[in-house]
Amino acid sequence: MTTSTRAAAGLLSALVAVGGLTACSGGEDSPDATSWSDAGAKAKELLDDTSGVEVTLSTGDDPGVDYLKSASGTIIADPAAFEGEVSGKVAGFSVSGVPVISVDGTLWIEHIALGGWSDRFQPEDLCAPDPAKLLDPSVGVSSVLTSSTDVEAGESERGGEDNKEVFHTYSGTATGDSIRAILPCAEGDDFEATYRVDDDGYLRTARLTGVFFPDSESVTYTIDITAYDVEKDITAPK
Repeated sequence: MTTSTRAAAGLLSALVAVGGLTACSGGEDSPDATSWSDAGAKAKELLDDTSGVEVTLSTGDDPGVDYLKSASGTIIADPAAFEGEVSGKVAGFSVSGVPVISVDGTLWIEHIALGGWSDRFQPEDLCAPDPAKLLDPSVGVSSVLTSSTDVEAGESERGGEDNKEVFHTYSGTATGDSIRAILPCAEGDDFEATYRVDDDGYLRTARLTGVFFPDSESVTYTIDITAYDVEKDITAPK
């Protein structure tokens, strides 16, 4: 396996980890009337109903093992597909901008050394989720939201373009079982979770902190959902 192929395969193992949006605190309490059971259920419904999303992921931590540092791309719900790029570290080497496509249940990683694409390494052979299935209502990101426990409302924050949007924050615990439904190798039993939803109820960001990789340090990952209702024709590379 070349360094670039191994990198992309290993890096996908963290694509589920989710995180926070940089924003300025508005210092206002989120409405107590909007409990997480209501807000989380609505956020899940909106995720489950969207045609697709644009997402970015990043971490400033280094867990001391091969890991995902950042990722960005498009996830389409039906038919399930993903197209994007990942960056991180594998076998002690840093790699960036590795193209990845998942479509029709097959994961494709650009094989830079050969100047083409490889479908040799699939999620079931790796400690990795299929990124195309992250919008799956039963085992995707939305199921992490509604299975979270002890979630309490926090302060509202301003963010988005020119800080014009208001985000309502909720903090609690994401269960290890819900994370392992997406990432089987996740080590932690519980993950510290912070979610941000906008005034329309859309999940815009979430932050999870915990042990995602065997024999590693705790990591905080951040995923920003930058667009909903995305439509894109994603096909297998030729």
